[in-house]
Formats: sequence, C-alpha cells, structure tokens
Amino acid sequence: MLSLKEKIEKISKVFDIPKVCSIPVNTKYIAKYYKVNQLAYSLFHTVSNRIYMGVSRDGVYKSDDLLEAARTVDYYIQETKAEKVLELATGRGANSLYVASIHPNINFSGVDISDGQLYFARKAARKVTNYVPEIGDYHNLAKVEDNSIDVCFVVEALCYSMNKKKVLAEVNRVLKKDGIFIIFDGYRNKIEDELSSTETTAVKLTEVGMAVERFEEYQSFHKTISEMAWEIIKEEDVSMFVLPTMRRFEKLAKGFFKFPSVARLLAKVLPPEFTYNAISGYLMPSLIEEGIANYTITILRKK
Repeated sequence: MLSLKEKIEKISKVFDIPKVCSIPVNTKYIAKYYKVNQLAYSLFHTVSNRIYMGVSRDGVYKSDDLLEAARTVDYYIQETKAEKVLELATGRGANSLYVASIHPNINFSGVDISDGQLYFARKAARKVTNYVPEIGDYHNLAKVEDNSIDVCFVVEALCYSMNKKKVLAEVNRVLKKDGIFIIFDGYRNKIEDELSSTETTAVKLTEVGMAVERFEEYQSFHKTISEMAWEIIKEEDVSMFVLPTMRRFEKLAKGFFKFPSVARLLAKVLPPEFTYNAISGYLMPSLIEEGIANYTITILRKK
C-alpha cells in the first residue's frame, strides 16, 4: 500500500501539481466539470446512474450497497408518513426514482444546477408519474413553499456549498415541523493547521479533482447545525464502509498512473476536468484511512 507521499510522487509524473493546486474551483469550473464528465459518469458508474459511494457494512462491495441513501429516505418517509419529498442536487435522479417507484402516491421533486445531469433525470422521470426534476440552486429554494416538505435529502453534494448555513436555513424553511433532512457527504477531519504539507497537497488535489472548492471540517458543520433550529437525530461516521467503493475508483486510477508517458499523452488531449478525476480517485482511500477525511451520514429534524 503506497503512502500519500508516494502517491503524490506518481501523480507528479503526469501532472504539474502546483498548477493543479492553483486552479480556482468556482461556479464556472463546477459547471464545466459536470458538462465534461457526462460521458465519464455514463462509462464508469452503474447503469442505474447511482453516481456515489456505496455503504458496505460487511466490508465487501456489492451493487446493493449503493442503495443505502435511498433506503434511509424510504425509512423516514414511512416514519413521518410523508406526502412530499425533495432532493437537493438530484443529479440523474437515481435515488428519487428508486424511492418514487416504491411510493407512487407520494410527490417527489428534485433540484439541480446542472442541465447536463437534469437531461438524464428528466428522461428517467418518464418512467414514473410522481417525480419532477427541475433546474434550481439549493441556496435559494424560492419555488418551494414554506412548511411544505416532509423529507428532504442530499447525497454527496452539500460539500459543493461554501455557505451551508444558507442551505440549512432554506431547508428548514421549506420543511414542515418535525420534517427530516438527510445528508450523506464527505468532510475533512482536520483543520488546516493540523495538516502536514503532504496532507495539505493531497486534500487540495482531491478537491480540484472532484470540483469541490473546499471540504469543510465536520466539527465546523456540526457547530453550524447546533446553532440553528435543528435536532440532530443521527450522526454516523461510515468512512470505513465506503472504502470498498473507493477501492474500485482507486483501481481505475492506478491503471491510469501505471504508465506515466501514456497518461501524460492522455492528459494533453483530454479535458483536465476529466483527467483530474484520476487524481481524486487515487487519493481518496488514503485520506480516509489516514484519518484526514471522513464520510458521515447526518440526519436532522426541524424543531
């Protein structure tokens, strides 16, 4: 097993690391990232469009593990006797579609800033009558009425926000009293001052590779939640359980970096927003194993 330092050395044989680390990850970059990676998502992720981490509680990856978020949503739909469900950053709509097919009498809606992703969501939504995906920003849910939603959820997308407090406030506004907000996402474990130079480089490379401006420390996110009108009903660190999925991405990335001369050629002809995926795929398992990052399920109830 290679150390972070050794992995970064391999990456440096293909990419100019200072150049990659200096890339500003802003709204424009994120939009381009999703546009460029439409084909990549289709090629490297499952046919069901579940473009995220599986939670393998037995330590062995199975495609069924990708349903952990959807099953969690299903559980709270039943617990709250929900009538309306909202997904933030719905992407291609895989989770909403799965749960909507189980609950045909419940109304599901989803918002996303990416037209490219929504193309697939709208196409898939034709299979059901109770899921409506549309363009929208989770910082401003102006089209959603106050106190109208029973369950809201977001999977691996809140990390893109640099103003999570605003998102939390918007979700709190649209949820009914005792409504549920489900969050599956990745975070830093350490603040900047606690990171070594190697760890700092690894984190920054991963952020650029995933088009995330900055992963927030979970302690900071927890503090923000605790200062608002939320009751935390569950916080579960499932970092070790997502490693089997990460290993699959790491394997693809290892193949890319195995032959540096070929990789450099590919990096010249392919968009950087595409090839940088290899960087994050390569580094993510190490960030988890070395305690630099975590993957947490957070479930909140509106007070």
